[in-house]
Amino acid sequence: MIAIVCALLSGVMFYLSQGMADLWWLAWIAPTPVLWLAYGDTRWWMTALTSVGAFALGQFFLFQCYARFMGTLVIGAQILILALLFAATVLFARAIYTRLGAIAALIAFPALWTAFEYLLGSLSPNGTFGALGYSQVSAPFLIQSAALFGLAAISFLICLFANAAALALRGGHGWIAAAIGFAVCISNGVYGAMRLDAPRPATLRVAALADHSDAVAAYDPVTRAADVKLVSVYAEAIRKAALQGAQLAVTAEGGILTNREWQGAIYAPLAATAKQARIEIVAGIGQRKPPADIAVTFYPDGRIQRYDKRHLVPGLETRFIPGHAPGLLGNARAVTICKDMDFPPTIRSDAKSGIRLMVVPAGDFFLDDWIHARMAIMRGVENGFAIVRAANDGLLTVSDAQGRVIARKGYRPQGIYAVVADVPLGPGPTLYTRMGDVFAWAAIAAAFLLGALAFFASQKR
Repeated sequence: MIAIVCALLSGVMFYLSQGMADLWWLAWIAPTPVLWLAYGDTRWWMTALTSVGAFALGQFFLFQCYARFMGTLVIGAQILILALLFAATVLFARAIYTRLGAIAALIAFPALWTAFEYLLGSLSPNGTFGALGYSQVSAPFLIQSAALFGLAAISFLICLFANAAALALRGGHGWIAAAIGFAVCISNGVYGAMRLDAPRPATLRVAALADHSDAVAAYDPVTRAADVKLVSVYAEAIRKAALQGAQLAVTAEGGILTNREWQGAIYAPLAATAKQARIEIVAGIGQRKPPADIAVTFYPDGRIQRYDKRHLVPGLETRFIPGHAPGLLGNARAVTICKDMDFPPTIRSDAKSGIRLMVVPAGDFFLDDWIHARMAIMRGVENGFAIVRAANDGLLTVSDAQGRVIARKGYRPQGIYAVVADVPLGPGPTLYTRMGDVFAWAAIAAAFLLGALAFFASQKR
């Protein structure tokens, strides 16, 4: 009965913190009930089953968001793999607790889970989607350490706090370990608050736009006239944004459609708007023939620059050929498309060029709007740039380099919708940009070391 209660408590807290509810603070204690059970006298197999059940329950939001597009079997398999890895991490922490004591166990759980997250993120076609650290983007003061050590540091801290709480509840020497863990997490919060208090640099007025007006009817008939009608809606909305002072505008991924043979007619309204209104336009364009998912930048001086999406959605975008070059726009700006932002190494490589503003045409799946948008925001914190992101079936967001959302607007079922906001430009490359995933590799090394020490300790008995 106790095991069931622990599984339900942890599962519900994982679900509410990682999913659509966005109750970020629950992530800090979500693993605690299962870890508390693990550090007691419960049999190992019961602890394993409880851990699998808890984590699987917590990932139910994936079915809600993506079952229509990916299928229940694919999602179920992904959840099972993650749940088994979570159970292995809990059992690892339990073994370290038994053989090496509470202080070693304090590090064991966050180190191994951070290692698993990093390795999965490096191998998965979906990048770092699902990492615990993303749950904290709604609390910017808790994610500033990402500028030092990346997403891995935030996931590590969440696990450290949850583990400290479990050890404290077990009492004894666990209180000493817990005090260390709590002190580290409090220091992270203090550092975050201090970083958020820093003066803001110069701002740039930007606009993000998406369209669900009657012009969406142009998606169906594949004609030159229909595509021109659709792009004209965007061009007019961008002109209105320019009248409000916007100097840069971005449209949603694939929101403008074209075939290569009438590309000139589609580009013309945007090129004219950029020149006449003196505004830089980054347009998300879906090209049917040949298939391409691209962002085209129209400069006020008449230049046009194309960027091809580098990371494609498995199964849904196989018709596209991925790009290979970064979307550097000059003037410390760059463009990426949607899923590109899920891959920290790709964005960190771009950021080394000195990016202060990232422009992101994107597309989401309605229910996952904030779940996906916050991943992009984390890249900005890691690498020191502001972001303007426009997502079809998702959110329009403008965020600064510290992860604060300056403007946000949700999906509108009809009509064009836009946000115009002044965003402080980021400071540029951070310590993480320069050093990379040193922290993640340190977590991997710590997990190996603790495992080796526990093995030798067991041999001496």
